[in-house]
Amino acid sequence: MFETTFSEYNIPILRVEGKLIGNTVDVLRREMEKQIEQSNGRLILDLTNVPMLDSSALGTIIAILQSIRNEDGKFILLKPQHAVMNVLKVTRLDTILEIYEDEEAALSAFN
Repeated sequence: MFETTFSEYNIPILRVEGKLIGNTVDVLRREMEKQIEQSNGRLILDLTNVPMLDSSALGTIIAILQSIRNEDGKFILLKPQHAVMNVLKVTRLDTILEIYEDEEAALSAFN
């Protein structure tokens, strides 16, 4: 379901696979918080293999964003699928989140 890799700049990239719904979101939140703590407020959430998310996942993304911003960190979404991107647009979260289609561009945003 989750795999974390680290970029050459030691930025965690949390790769998620499957639907982000229900209890899965609680597990995701704990993993995101752990990675953020270990990386001093930096995280890329790779949504390449996430076909859908529910309102609890959106709430978690917003909470993580607020937490990271309070610590002067950076939180980026990477490659959301079309359906997920539509949800982000409908909720207007695409206007407050940093979203990249390319991993290299996402990593460059940290410099």
